[in-house]
Amino acid sequence: MLDKYDSFNRIRVMEQLLVVHGGVGSHIRDSKIREKVLGEALEAGFVVLKEGGDAALAVVKAVMIMEDSSVFNAGTGSVPNLAGEIEMDASVATSEGDFGSVVSIKNVRNPVRVAYEVSDKTKHLMLSGDGATRFARNLGLKNYNPISEKMRTLFNENRNCDSETIDNLQKLYSNEAVGAVSIDGFGNIAAALSTGGIIFHIPGRVSDVPILGGGIYASERGAVTITGQGEVIVKEMLARRVDDYLREHSAEEAASDLIQEFEIDFGIIVVDQDCKVGIAYNTECMSWGIKTKDYKEVQPE
Repeated sequence: MLDKYDSFNRIRVMEQLLVVHGGVGSHIRDSKIREKVLGEALEAGFVVLKEGGDAALAVVKAVMIMEDSSVFNAGTGSVPNLAGEIEMDASVATSEGDFGSVVSIKNVRNPVRVAYEVSDKTKHLMLSGDGATRFARNLGLKNYNPISEKMRTLFNENRNCDSETIDNLQKLYSNEAVGAVSIDGFGNIAAALSTGGIIFHIPGRVSDVPILGGGIYASERGAVTITGQGEVIVKEMLARRVDDYLREHSAEEAASDLIQEFEIDFGIIVVDQDCKVGIAYNTECMSWGIKTKDYKEVQPE
């Protein structure tokens, strides 16, 4: 099998690009801190691109920074389920056709790294639950409880609350998953996504994040991540729909068209093969950022 850089279509050097998001939803988390973390994620991921790394490694690095921040609903800072435990989903997809995801993984620091290793080191597409955690241990990743003190306190204060309170908490805290899309200097395109799911969800619930075509997709046309109401995102296979739009439209047009097609709360980031970016959302806010060699913008609201 040819090395990915040997393909004729990948010889030309392209503009390097990285786009990140911190989910959709409310202003419940501090915007200045979100802005700082998104900026750090862009810088860390773009270093990978500048040093000749591929798009997949760039998006994984960017998402790991956001997972470690405790600012978003991913990694440290993930929301607890009904049992007070942290269950996380993550995925990585590339234009080369590689895909890996983890479902309901526990006690790891960076689920997106484990998802990448599923793609890179196994013949499987998805690992779940205890099997995913054991795989992480075999990689040498240490036991780590990702619940933050803020989330531990929030759970303890509301563990016996009524359904109306749970509904309100879910609107406030559940949609701030993190994602990234990138194109490297050789034209390789990739996406990565990570979440702690819905606060107070039934243990074992699976989000849209690890579902190829649901919350994430990548092809030679581009890469996309979706954030928002996971169950509907999966039912409608929204990420795959964006890729279908890319057959005849730019990334900006694809994002704009899809956001108008559905009334659910969600947001999109997408990059196409021509290094064009599409960002769209229909909620109160969506945190996002873009970086190229000569340009950087962070929007924390």
